[in-house]
Amino acid sequence: MNNRSKITITVVVVVTLFFIWIISGTQGKEVPFLSIEELVTGEYDQDRFRLGGNVQAGSIQIAEDDLLKVEFILKQGESIIKVHYYKTRPDLFADYCEVIVEGEYRNNEFYADNLMTKCASRYEGDLRDKNSYNLDEI
Repeated sequence: MNNRSKITITVVVVVTLFFIWIISGTQGKEVPFLSIEELVTGEYDQDRFRLGGNVQAGSIQIAEDDLLKVEFILKQGESIIKVHYYKTRPDLFADYCEVIVEGEYRNNEFYADNLMTKCASRYEGDLRDKNSYNLDEI
């Protein structure tokens, strides 16, 4: 076997292994984005989900003995679900805040391990106020 054949075989093996690695790393990892109603009424073959909604006012409860532990009610239209979260909370996490949570649904409650916030109301004033832009520099 000459050097050219060895190099060709090596390249083919490396490329094949690379594609197998990529394919195996992406299969079965998708987390569906569901409504609360779909989650509560549906039956699924997996245990991880994503939900979105607003934090119900007055529902945030931070544990006194462990400041990382928080519970709150996620509201989406008329549907609500209790969410448990045990990690550092985003700075913008507050009542009425729009959030996306990712985690597991167990015993009619949601146990999130990922919490993302989107509080557009904090920025809307800047976007709507013409005086907040320096139009001379544009």
